[in-house]
Amino acid sequence: MAQFQFMKCAEHQAEAIGICAYCGRALCAGCARPSGTPRLVCSNECAAALSQNDQAMQLLLQKSVQNAQASAFYCYLCGGLSLGAAVAAHYILPLPFLIYFAAASGVVFVLSGIWYGRTAKKQIPKT
Repeated sequence: MAQFQFMKCAEHQAEAIGICAYCGRALCAGCARPSGTPRLVCSNECAAALSQNDQAMQLLLQKSVQNAQASAFYCYLCGGLSLGAAVAAHYILPLPFLIYFAAASGVVFVLSGIWYGRTAKKQIPKT
């Protein structure tokens, strides 16, 4: 039969109630500090570093939303230009391959723009 051993606090050798969310040290009830979030931290330095990491993550999420929005705009622009080129090719240079290729490219770009736009709406971070 296996015996279970409880984790001990890194500083007091008392039974640990959790681990620091930043550095991973075991914490007893006396070592745990409030961090402004539901996560446990062992020191003010770990709380500050955890807060800085959270801010960096929010910035990354905001930038990824901006990138998705810019990609959607680019896809719509390229799709419109390709569809316009397909119409122009139909009247000016009636080559079936060119018309079909430009039209198919335009449709793919527009569908990609829709996909990027929907992705950007799903990722909008709540602050």
